[in-house]
Amino acid sequence: MEKLVRFTILKVFIVSLFISGCKQQQHTGITDAGAQAQPVYSIVRQMQDFEWYETQAKAWKKEIDNGTTNTMAWVYWHEANRMAAYFCDRNDEWKSKIGDYFIPIDSILKLAEKRIPNTFEYYFLKSQEMKIYEDFEYWTLKAQEIRPYDNLLLSNLLMNYLFKNDEESIERVCKKWFESNEIPQDILITLYNMLISLEENAILLVHGDNDTFPCWVLQNAINIRPDVLVLNISLAGGMPSYRKNIFEENGIKPLNNESDSTYLMPQQLFKYLVENKKERPLYVSAFVSSEIYKEYDNNVYMTGLAFKYSPEPFNNLLTIRDNIENKFLLDFLKQRFHNTYAQSVVNRMNGGYLPAFRQLYNHYKQVGEKDKAKQIKELARVVAQDSERMEEWLNYFKE
Repeated sequence: MEKLVRFTILKVFIVSLFISGCKQQQHTGITDAGAQAQPVYSIVRQMQDFEWYETQAKAWKKEIDNGTTNTMAWVYWHEANRMAAYFCDRNDEWKSKIGDYFIPIDSILKLAEKRIPNTFEYYFLKSQEMKIYEDFEYWTLKAQEIRPYDNLLLSNLLMNYLFKNDEESIERVCKKWFESNEIPQDILITLYNMLISLEENAILLVHGDNDTFPCWVLQNAINIRPDVLVLNISLAGGMPSYRKNIFEENGIKPLNNESDSTYLMPQQLFKYLVENKKERPLYVSAFVSSEIYKEYDNNVYMTGLAFKYSPEPFNNLLTIRDNIENKFLLDFLKQRFHNTYAQSVVNRMNGGYLPAFRQLYNHYKQVGEKDKAKQIKELARVVAQDSERMEEWLNYFKE
């Protein structure tokens, strides 16, 4: 195992999809005066604006100062600081307000060590901030001893067993995760749609938490498309030992003269797979930046929720049509019958359907299928409205 692993990079591959999300949210209207402390989640599950995180940092710090016995207060205070500092593009403002409720993350850990030592929450917070793999594993397993398979710990456990290539434990964690209902159903459906639309034995490149972990959970918990190699870009690029194991297991040529410090940028990883994937089809998740395949832009085709590399031209419209009409589960986009605390993230992910809907809409118009064009346009409108992309809908879904 690598010691310094660019581990910080690997532990925050979550942000690639949502890095600008919280700054785009409208202010909730909560004021500082008498603000009620509310659970604070990572942007993987909920996006709020800077002011909301500031309000919650104040509220949870007040709870702690008042002697609350709720040890989760420390997790929420930590998360409010982390979200405000790193995921709202307002780090300078966070730094300028450091003092009482906004304080450096390591200072929160030092205070937690004094106030809540030997608790699940303290061990969890320690694992979140470790930059060396062995330390991350130590604190993760310490937390697991107290509350095995707690929802907070599931991603840590899965990453740990992936690093160790422990297939039995990977499957067990994925089953526990699926049974917990922690992943919003709508996200699972979207990743099901992505997986089910790929060719046999495909390689799928993913990046953020919400297009990575649900795929692994679906594959290992309920046997959805286990033939697909779901390869996280940050993990494969930054962890040579992990990359070596995965390449060996999947018949991909190993890198020449690879060492523990060999790092592949996303573009380098994509290029390497193009040249060494053999006969396996290569796809990129629709939630990954197009920069990864920029060099091969003329050979990458949208197929719905993924982009396929193909050295030869092919009619991707037929594939998009087949996927949307015959493979994708889409009723959840038409009408919602439940609420989820992660709705802001769900809506943002649902916006990922719009480019494919737009291409299919234009196709229907060209071949004279007016009723189908009308139906896909209306579905796109619902999705665009929920995902705050109405301007896009007005620009591209015209009569």
